Amino acid sequence: MRVSKFLTASVFALGAFLTAEAAAADIEAAATAPGLLRDRPLEEITHWNTAAAADSRSADDFVDNYANDVGDSLFFAPGVSINRLKNSEPSIVLRGYAVGNRLESSSVKVLRDGAPLTDVHGDTNMAEIDLLAVDRVDVFRGGGGNVRITGDNLGGAVDFVSPTGRTARSRRSLRVDAGSSIYATPGGQAHVDLAHASGDLDYFASFTGRYETGFRDNSQRADAVFNANLGYEFSPAFTTRFFVEALRSDIELAGGLTPADALASPSSAAPPIVLGPLFPGGPVIGLAGGAEGDEWGRALITGRISNQTVFRLLGLDFDTGFHFTHRRIDSPQIDFVGILDQSGNEWGANLAATTPISLFNIDVDLTIGGSYATGSRNSDRFENIDGARGVVLTQTTQKSTNITGFVDAVLEPFKNLIVNIGGKFVRTARDLDVATNVDEATFTGVSARGGVTYKLTQRVQIFANAARTYEPPSMSELVSDDPEAFNGLDEQDAFTIEAGLRGELNNWIGLDITVFNTDVEGEIINIEEPETNGLGTFVNTESTTHKGIEAGIDINLLPSRFAANGGSLTLRNVYNYNDFRFNNANPLSVDGNRLAGVPQHVYRGELRYDADGRWFAGVNVELAGGAFFADHENTVSVQSHALVGFSAGWRMNDNLEFFASGENILDENYAAGITPVLSQAAQNGRIYTPGDRATVYGGMRVRF
Repeated sequence: MRVSKFLTASVFALGAFLTAEAAAADIEAAATAPGLLRDRPLEEITHWNTAAAADSRSADDFVDNYANDVGDSLFFAPGVSINRLKNSEPSIVLRGYAVGNRLESSSVKVLRDGAPLTDVHGDTNMAEIDLLAVDRVDVFRGGGGNVRITGDNLGGAVDFVSPTGRTARSRRSLRVDAGSSIYATPGGQAHVDLAHASGDLDYFASFTGRYETGFRDNSQRADAVFNANLGYEFSPAFTTRFFVEALRSDIELAGGLTPADALASPSSAAPPIVLGPLFPGGPVIGLAGGAEGDEWGRALITGRISNQTVFRLLGLDFDTGFHFTHRRIDSPQIDFVGILDQSGNEWGANLAATTPISLFNIDVDLTIGGSYATGSRNSDRFENIDGARGVVLTQTTQKSTNITGFVDAVLEPFKNLIVNIGGKFVRTARDLDVATNVDEATFTGVSARGGVTYKLTQRVQIFANAARTYEPPSMSELVSDDPEAFNGLDEQDAFTIEAGLRGELNNWIGLDITVFNTDVEGEIINIEEPETNGLGTFVNTESTTHKGIEAGIDINLLPSRFAANGGSLTLRNVYNYNDFRFNNANPLSVDGNRLAGVPQHVYRGELRYDADGRWFAGVNVELAGGAFFADHENTVSVQSHALVGFSAGWRMNDNLEFFASGENILDENYAAGITPVLSQAAQNGRIYTPGDRATVYGGMRVRF
């Protein structure tokens, strides 16, 4: 019965919901852009001249799939994990940092077109990213990358870069696609965009509407997202671009499940919390309503404007910008929390100046700059009475200010040897106003990095890097125990050594391999407590170590044979080895144990054939296993998983394409998200978020 529903829904999705994206005429500067049906030879997967682990993911990685959240854009990114604690709100995890944080925050800074999407309080709302309005994703793993955007967090940074009127793949496009899971839970999205470039002016605008039923109970989602940017070149030495974004996102939250519930009924939402009966026939006491009864969810409204301006003055190259953001969040949650109502504004500015100088007869590109950001939000909590607001529980005002200053130097002392040196000063102030009382905390830190890149050949290089990084606790972490008082968390400090090999060999194999070791002091660990039932208790631990291997390998199989027929057969591979451990776990008693929530081994791969731009077909797989624990005591393991998917497409002509994609087509029941606890054996916490079951999406793209 389920199979017949699945086939019916899939055929309906392919036949009735069509997608279009496109260009009858290529616009300026996009004539050589790859088509939506990827014509490989090998894509470049390396980030040149950066002595650190970094790469860029083109929209080609996800444009011909049903891409509905940021996790879909990073499938082929080495060193990246996705922890799906909420639908539409996956947490990007780089090198294992903050894997179990439910508070919309992590040690990964997220940017949009170079301006911070992660707010000044340290929180990130991933629903604000519309992948259908993204041209590429730049990933900087760890703190050894560009000190302008990294160094004040442990995991690194991810920047989602928009198309412009000059880089967009089409002048006008329309896309509509939809599908269903094996359990007949349909979903879909519609997208339209417009691009134009003429003379010194160009612009790009897009709108996406999305609705999903959700595999689990109480997991519906509806989004409406608008993105636009306008650029003008006053002269070759003076250009500016404005970005505008508006979002309305409404999601239902299904909550976490215990291991037994996740295995027996993965589609169910979190049930009510009860106590008893303490004896046969005794009373049952309700402690908290469940996800459906209390209507757990979140409504997010965001308005954002930012600017990037580049100009040359007095022999200096200036790069400056600003951003302003308004956010409103209305989120009914578990009874212990109530209904969260947050509303606030943030603004910030940045400035950097670059000039060439000579140091001991060595040419040096020297960049000096800094940034300032400040924001305030009202954060109120109301009693949750079956999803309706009751009495006021708390009323607070949260304020944060962040000031940075940095210096970065790039020099080439010898042929083919590039040296990167940089440092960054960070000062973060957090204030919590409750009635007439003010709780204040100020964190100050310095980050520094130095690295070398050596070109073995024109297209192969090795690099090594050492970096000291620093991160203050976010506002959400500071008030996780009590919304009206800071809990005394301190900053985190880390020292990383990494080395890698990257490049292209004979146009048939691409390599991006990094080995890293990071020693962390004061890492903030989410340990939970039984009575909080998964809401979060955080501590600074004495010392931890994060070490591992990040590898991306693309192989163009038998290129001469397939190229003769205008096709290509490509095997893409990503492998992460994660060895994250407690050294001195004080105040916890888990010395030597693995940090929970991250599998020891992760492999993602795709075998894909492209037939001369006419059609393509590919199969992909994700494997996760090895030592994989739910708790820091390492007593309860998370089941390993093997997920299989596919993608296929057919181009009828220059203006019309059909496509289909499937996820978890073997219908495996697995944990897509984990919130680690200290002792799951004792707590039996609701820390598992079941992943989506077998799903197929399809549609059509039209160029006009």
